[in-house]
Amino acid sequence: MLERLPELGRVLDALGDPRGLHVVGGTVRDLILGSPGTDLDLVREGSVEELAGELAERLGGRAVVHGNFGTAVVTYDGKHLDLIQARRETYPQPAALPVVEPGTIEDDLARRDFTINALAIPLPDGEALDPFDGRGDLERKTIRVLNERSFLDDPTRIFRAIRYESRLGFRMDPETERLAREAIEAGLVRRLSGPRVREELIALLGEPEAPKSILRMAELRLDQAVDPPLRAGLNAVQRLNRLRELAAEYEVDAPAWRLALETLVEPGQSVEALALTKRDQQLVEGAPADARELVDRQPGGAELADLAARHAPDAPLLALAIRDDARLRDWFERLRHVRLEVTGSDLAELGVPEGPRVGEILDELRRRKLNGELDGRAAELRAAQELIADG
Repeated sequence: MLERLPELGRVLDALGDPRGLHVVGGTVRDLILGSPGTDLDLVREGSVEELAGELAERLGGRAVVHGNFGTAVVTYDGKHLDLIQARRETYPQPAALPVVEPGTIEDDLARRDFTINALAIPLPDGEALDPFDGRGDLERKTIRVLNERSFLDDPTRIFRAIRYESRLGFRMDPETERLAREAIEAGLVRRLSGPRVREELIALLGEPEAPKSILRMAELRLDQAVDPPLRAGLNAVQRLNRLRELAAEYEVDAPAWRLALETLVEPGQSVEALALTKRDQQLVEGAPADARELVDRQPGGAELADLAARHAPDAPLLALAIRDDARLRDWFERLRHVRLEVTGSDLAELGVPEGPRVGEILDELRRRKLNGELDGRAAELRAAQELIADG
């Protein structure tokens, strides 16, 4: 089975003696399902800090060690290898970060989220460890937690359960779903920090199967359990599907997760609690409101360009997903590419001194060009001369 991991041979050569290391978790799961990824997750009983440095040197990469959690990441040739010290975890209170202690491989498998991820293969070619019948659940296409406290300890696992359901075409078993619903109803998701919720939403909404996940969030009422509350459901899915079509058509450079999140928030709703980057927060908060204004007002020319540009490309794309409008298509096909051929240097040569007047003239030229009144550099220069003459 391990021969289907394209990078493992190179890593084994660099390791020298791989004993004590295990291929674990999602890597094993995907191997069993016949879809190995390019990344490796390795667990070791004992510190990984020194090993990470040696591997990075031998592979011509670099190592980043996270000592508090006993983990390290080795990046090389555009790939990355996760090294994890086998550990056990205890949770001082629901939804808190765990207290981590060194442990055995058995401890490490017991701390994992679902049975299908509690799998390990000892290196170099040992017998697979499967203490919770993860293989059986893979055959049954079932997402199952390892214990009754799983979602109480870490409610982010609910997001991951939905993500695996959608990605793999699996389903939570009845008991796991019951526990997920109880944790949601108890308000445990709201206890999670904003950054933790943000990372789960980015992962869930960034996947190709995000529409399925959005419907499942609505079914479990997970969308209403986060801060800020979201608006998942069929309308959001229909809009997201349309957004994806339009984003592909117009080659829009916007992350898939952000466009998806914008279908789940109300216009003007604050998402400050998610601790997004400043730019992402501005777009997620502003684009839905601007999209609605674009649809309701249906402006044209320079007014359309100015309103669309405030939160571009998200706002005009959302607006077009709401209503297929020729003016919005004109923005994507023409207006967003409009640039003046006249510059501030040209105005200086025409005798305009450096100062606010330069910007005023350029703004007026741009407005006229967007409204279709100017075509080419010569027309722009004539208009600039008229504006200068008019004072």
